[in-house]
Parts: sequence; C-alpha cells; structure tokens
Amino acid sequence: MIVIPESQGTKKLMVSFRRGDYIIEELQKFLKDENIDAGLITSGIGSLDICKMHTITTTGLPPVDRQFTLEGPVEVGALLGSIAGGEPHIHAVVHDVANDKVYVGHLEPGSRCCYRVELGLTILIGVKTTRVEDKPTGLIDIVEVKEQK
Repeated sequence: MIVIPESQGTKKLMVSFRRGDYIIEELQKFLKDENIDAGLITSGIGSLDICKMHTITTTGLPPVDRQFTLEGPVEVGALLGSIAGGEPHIHAVVHDVANDKVYVGHLEPGSRCCYRVELGLTILIGVKTTRVEDKPTGLIDIVEVKEQK
C-alpha cells in the first residue's frame, strides 16, 4: 500500500462544465493553468451526449482493456477519481438512457457535456505526484515525488 498525506492543507473546489465542454480536456487545461498536481475527485454528476470509456476485460496481467463509446443521452450517476502529476483519472457510473443500460468504467477524452457536469475537487496543496508503471505487471501506481534538496 502507498499512502500520500497532505502536507500543507487542502483546497476544495466545485467545477461546473457547460454544454459542449469536453470533460477530460477542459479539466486537464484547468489543472495545468492552476498548477494543480495532486488531488481527489470527490464527486461528480451530470449528463453527457458523448461518453467514451474503457473497462477491464480480464483479471490477468498485464491488464487488457475494452474501449467503447456511448452516444445520445447519458445520465451520469457518479464520477470519482484522482489527480496525479496534474492528470485526472476518473471512474464513472453512467446510464445509457436510450438502451436502458448502466455502465461502469474509466472516463476517456472525447466525453462531452450535454447539459451540465459538476465535479467536486479536493486539491492537496504542496504535494507532487506521478503515475509509475510496473513494467512486469503493467499496473500503474501513484507515487509521491519528493523535492530534491
């Protein structure tokens, strides 16, 4: 287990996306513009008209993913995740309204806001992180980056 504590406090934000905004892309730009490196995506609700996701397909290593796209009205039941190295990683529970199916997976770039998407963010002030891949397994961990003195 890896534990990364906040060291200089937190800042909490609500981010509201508007119709036509691409969720991952707009969030990446915001995080870069605000110099935000590490944090938690604590909540998320809304609607999408394009929902790009991936999900795991096996329990073996390395992981094998399946990519898929939902189009039309997609209701967002939950968005939760993390921010490491300034990059968001968001898990989603969504309802494909037209087909009355619920999907769970990882939200991907190209997912577009239909009416509104609202996220709660908790930013870890002064914490620097990165995602590191373990080559033999293909698994990715978040690790803290300690500043050189």
